[in-house]
Amino acid sequence: MNMEAIERAVKPLNASARDVRCCYQQIVRAEIGGKTDSNYKLLNCVIFHQNFIVPQHIDYIITECYIDKESKRTIQKDAFSFIQTPTVVQLKNITGSASKNQSAVLDAIKPSVLLFGIDALSRINLRRTMPLTFKYLQSNQWFELRGYNKVGDNTFPNLMPLLTSYNSTTAEKKCLPQTLGGLNKPVCNFIWNDFKRFGYKTAYAEDTSFMSTFNYLKEGFDQPPTDYYLRPMTLAIEKELKVATKDELPYCVGRKHYGEYIYDYALQFANSFAAEPLFGLFWSNSFSHNYFDTEATMDVKVLEYLEKMKSESILERSIVILLSDHGMRWGPLLQLKSGFLEERLPTMFISIPSWYQNKYPDFMKNLQINQRRLTTTYDIYATMKHILEVAEPEKEFPYLNGTIHGVSIFREIPEDRTCDNAGIPEHWCACVPYEIVPTSDEVAKNVTALVLGEMNQYLNNKNISDKCAELKLETINSIEMKMIKIPNESTYRISFEANPEKARFQATIVYNITTNTIKTDVEDISRLDSYAKTSNCIDLKEEKKYCLCKK
Repeated sequence: MNMEAIERAVKPLNASARDVRCCYQQIVRAEIGGKTDSNYKLLNCVIFHQNFIVPQHIDYIITECYIDKESKRTIQKDAFSFIQTPTVVQLKNITGSASKNQSAVLDAIKPSVLLFGIDALSRINLRRTMPLTFKYLQSNQWFELRGYNKVGDNTFPNLMPLLTSYNSTTAEKKCLPQTLGGLNKPVCNFIWNDFKRFGYKTAYAEDTSFMSTFNYLKEGFDQPPTDYYLRPMTLAIEKELKVATKDELPYCVGRKHYGEYIYDYALQFANSFAAEPLFGLFWSNSFSHNYFDTEATMDVKVLEYLEKMKSESILERSIVILLSDHGMRWGPLLQLKSGFLEERLPTMFISIPSWYQNKYPDFMKNLQINQRRLTTTYDIYATMKHILEVAEPEKEFPYLNGTIHGVSIFREIPEDRTCDNAGIPEHWCACVPYEIVPTSDEVAKNVTALVLGEMNQYLNNKNISDKCAELKLETINSIEMKMIKIPNESTYRISFEANPEKARFQATIVYNITTNTIKTDVEDISRLDSYAKTSNCIDLKEEKKYCLCKK
């Protein structure tokens, strides 16, 4: 990791101002009952001097420099992470440069697999808000999966298929994310455990701690899930450093963009073990989750890290996946004609090392074909499974979910693949053609009323109707009907507003004309406007979308 900031803080001050003192506080994972993944502890501040050697047991620190010995008036405060290896780490000399021994890298049997996720970034919005990054990906032969379709509403149901092969229902049942220790149970088999079994070192880092994938209205991990885990540091810096918010999220923390802590950790991880196989998931929410245009402010910075990965040879020893979980789920983009696709088609780019391409030309031929085929997170899980099986075919890697089997993108995906056999629920499917129906259509109006009835019943069944207002139709904005029809059944896609608050929803409904009944998964109904301020009377993640708190 680049430690120029510490060098600038310490070296000049030592030379010109003898009264300046600097100390560091070690950040450690707290052991407080069942809330260990939600707490951290700072140890006493230890004075350090130039060329101070960081002890091997320290993973993260906060440094503080001050002038007045009595009042300790702080003049600078920073935080740093360390990927500790058998080689001692020196504050002065850490630069983050990888070993350039390419012969060892190119002869490696196992490529590293590194995933870089940017929350809520559609493939359309990448082009719109991050043109420099997009141009770089194109000009450097990253493969784009253009038919990459999300399989669930928000982050958790889209990342769990990628990391476990489980669909949302199975993930909730086996992993018990609301139960302490559930996510660490062997039956909740994250793929990083398989990588570790195959000899890989593993890492996971995610910013914006309160809304992290496995912690927002969940219990998190009661034990660190990977060999290297940044969460204690992210918890600490949000409290101990100066935080500047943008779009209601922490954007700058200390003297860096929040996302930089995640990306610096990723580069440090990759460069600390340049000759060993690695698996890492590095996820950022801070500059993309709340508003569609904030990504533009990080375009140059993300490009900078992509260029570093190339110049430091990380791309030549790693399969790197730049991805998102979904597009924007609310806001003005969804009112555009492209809004339906905006939400359902996330970013997915893949970089393959040249030596791997040369070693497996058939993989590359299939990947070229699959760029225009329907793909999902299940397929990325299957691809990572495939990478491990190719490296060590004698080891078993069974599917555990018993539901949906993805197809490795290194194998040809059928051209006639449907959303149903790809594991994409009807409401999220971007492939099926619909035709416009007038909003005055009596059948469609009846279907909308039935949907509202189901939503209100859902609130009753969840025992929150005492806190959440009854939903009443305000207006129908648009109605579409599936062009592929089944006898006595019609499938409608309806966008409507409901009072109170004129909340905007979109639902996909199968309507039985004979029985005047509907089939819909209420939890797959989209909320098209932000519900952060209208549902703060409950702490139930899925139910928040439909709850309009009584006043």
